[in-house]
Amino acid sequence: MLGASLHATQEASVPSIFAVANPKGGSGKTTVAIILAGEFAKHGYSAAIVDADPQGSSYQWHGLSPQGVDLVRAPDEAALVQAVERLAGYDVVVIDTPGYYGEVLIQSALRADLVVLPCKVHTFDASQVVRTIRNLEQHAATAQLPMSQHRVLFNEYDSLDRNTRPLREVVAYLDSEHVPVCATALYRRVTFRTMTSGFGTLYQMSDKDESVRKARYNADQVVRELLAASQGTTTDETAA
Repeated sequence: MLGASLHATQEASVPSIFAVANPKGGSGKTTVAIILAGEFAKHGYSAAIVDADPQGSSYQWHGLSPQGVDLVRAPDEAALVQAVERLAGYDVVVIDTPGYYGEVLIQSALRADLVVLPCKVHTFDASQVVRTIRNLEQHAATAQLPMSQHRVLFNEYDSLDRNTRPLREVVAYLDSEHVPVCATALYRRVTFRTMTSGFGTLYQMSDKDESVRKARYNADQVVRELLAASQGTTTDETAA
């Protein structure tokens, strides 16, 4: 069970922190942040999103969606630090980072148990992700801190992408850079777009709709893998 595996490894009053980061706009950071928080909330854990993106996409979604995920704005580095401290009693904190590389993104990543890097299946997007990881590694070394666990998550993945040359090239490139990639991709689904337009979490949407059920299954598999990565375990170990 997802919730039980989170409980088993948490220290008292220390949340699991996930930083969703990609300086490139349109990567789907907010969608991933909402899915992460929504999955944990569904399992009964206190979850909060720190909206550190000046565009305020998470804030706009939260303002339209009555649900069980709390939200705190953090427009700058000082506000980010205060927000993380304020949310110390939560089980999960998800940081929706800015769409550019700067101190807020850096500090979010350094504090995270896992940095999630949404990436579309395109060599340009992949190169941006690798550049971000290398920069974060340099900042971690300068701060004399270990580099946070991190995973690239293919986002807006289409079944037509399977066995295509662009996918093989991107996977080969990330592998050559020794960048860990999630085995499960987040598919391109109308349900995810609907959710972020003010319809709460996936679990506030009607499961009578098959597309919602498929989206829930996809999200559940992705979050299980990300949780395992944050704890340095495999998905099978987490499920057990």
